[in-house]
Amino acid sequence: MTLKIYIPIFFAIISLGACTSIKTTSQKSDTQLNVYTEGDISYKNQFRFKSMFFESQRLKALEEFEKAAALMEQCLSIDPFNADAHYEMALLYITNERTDDAVFHAEKSFELNPNNIWVIQLLSQLYQISGNNQGELNAYKNLVDKDPSNIEYQFLLATAYSKTGSYKKAIQVYNKIESQIGVNEDLSVMKEHLYITMGDVELAADEIMKLIAAFPNEMRFLGMLAELYQANNLTEKSIAIYNNILNLDPKNSAANIALAEYYRVNNNHLKAFEYLSFCFDNDVFDAQTVFQILSSYFQMAIENQKYLDPLLSLLDKALINHSAEGPIYGLCGDIYFHLNNSEKAFEAYENSLNYGVTEYLVWSRYLLLGLELLEYDRVYKNGMRAIELHPIQPSLYLFTGFAAYYNKEYEKSLTLFSKGLNYVVNNRPLKAEFYNYLGDAYHSIGDDNKSDESYQKSLDLIPDNIIVLNNYSYYLSLREKDLEKAERMSKQCVELSPGQSTYQDTYGWVLYKLKRFAEAKEWLEKAVNADSKSPVILEHYGDVLYQLDQKKEALEYWRKAKNTGGDSELLNKKVSEGVLYE
Repeated sequence: MTLKIYIPIFFAIISLGACTSIKTTSQKSDTQLNVYTEGDISYKNQFRFKSMFFESQRLKALEEFEKAAALMEQCLSIDPFNADAHYEMALLYITNERTDDAVFHAEKSFELNPNNIWVIQLLSQLYQISGNNQGELNAYKNLVDKDPSNIEYQFLLATAYSKTGSYKKAIQVYNKIESQIGVNEDLSVMKEHLYITMGDVELAADEIMKLIAAFPNEMRFLGMLAELYQANNLTEKSIAIYNNILNLDPKNSAANIALAEYYRVNNNHLKAFEYLSFCFDNDVFDAQTVFQILSSYFQMAIENQKYLDPLLSLLDKALINHSAEGPIYGLCGDIYFHLNNSEKAFEAYENSLNYGVTEYLVWSRYLLLGLELLEYDRVYKNGMRAIELHPIQPSLYLFTGFAAYYNKEYEKSLTLFSKGLNYVVNNRPLKAEFYNYLGDAYHSIGDDNKSDESYQKSLDLIPDNIIVLNNYSYYLSLREKDLEKAERMSKQCVELSPGQSTYQDTYGWVLYKLKRFAEAKEWLEKAVNADSKSPVILEHYGDVLYQLDQKKEALEYWRKAKNTGGDSELLNKKVSEGVLYE
């Protein structure tokens, strides 16, 4: 809770912060400019003194401070005991930040004319600047002595006592002010702070209770008392007051916030959610605070499902009140990502990016989820945005390249895969992935040599990469090239991942191309048993049956292939004519 402090203008200028400047306008002194007798100074020198004095004042008003100071020095050479000249000289030194010289002349002026209030005020300011707390205190004592009813001076005196560690005397001065103006928030708060400094929490609380009694309709004073107790580990007293506040004012934001924090610290998180829910309903927090609160409960909700629904409820409220805040959408995406809700995570991440979030991790997760959801157009479009923001992150090129590849924009995918590969450093698996997909892309445009070269580079890095082994061997079989190599690689696949229909099909098909039909049938039959809905596997099985002179059975499987989605020209001819075409 922010405390409202009443501070007189002069007090605020010279007492509460480091004074960087002092008003240099000449003030009217309690005594007029000295008029010298012939016995003191000659008439001629009196005339010269006054002329230079007033010319110096004129130059000071024009902010020609050096010229003004030079003239005032001449005045002091005529009469070194002129209090007004010393005062003005002090003001001029202040403009040049020559504090020590200003102090010298101000003290000299005070010595010559101790009744001049303006000089005392100036000294107090100079002592404050120079850190002379005792000098500052003495100056304010002088001011109060000369004008005991001046409340402003009394405030200054109390502050000076505080600076010197004389807290009890400061409180005495504040009490005197209180006797003059009555119970006052600023006085009570100042005394509260002093009592806390002295380690007397009860007397500090008494000051706030005095305000509560004087202003019973001012709810925030109850809040101040609760905060005082809370800050000093008097938790039970603090909670009792906060509950009392809510009984009087159920919509009191400060009390709801405080109780939410109390229950959070004491691990009663479900109770904390109750009070936070009110705060979120009423848009009490700014966006940054909302983000911090939600983040603090994020991991907890992931680990303990009972906190998930309350967290999601707060999140929904946050998105209503802060609908244009990217970080909150980003956090929403993180939550749904960890809950494996790909659709909601993807949409939340996209909103966060559209509202200014730029973090690499958010972009990366967004693109990955988009590929999972087959949102290739959105992934490609936003992937290019991501690359502009993070041009040396290879995974962004990989994901965006995927999107282009799956959209059959093979040249774009090749460009992205090639560029991304340049940014891979000391990451063999990632580099192998790039070469793998370069192999796929080159195959798709019919550049078999570069395709084979890319696959081989991938295998040189990760020899047992089963995806590369399978694709490379299958494409070799389609071209009937290096079939022995294809056989070794495809056999490795079924050994590394037994029971996987795709790898069984590839191995069987390589054997088919080697005209080892009996072995091919064995593996293709395993593939059919593992996946009876794949048109490719069914067609391959039909082909090997035909080669083994099981033509009726072959036709049956070709028809199954067509019925499950197969629609190639060769398959259609096989079905219509019952004859093998290759």
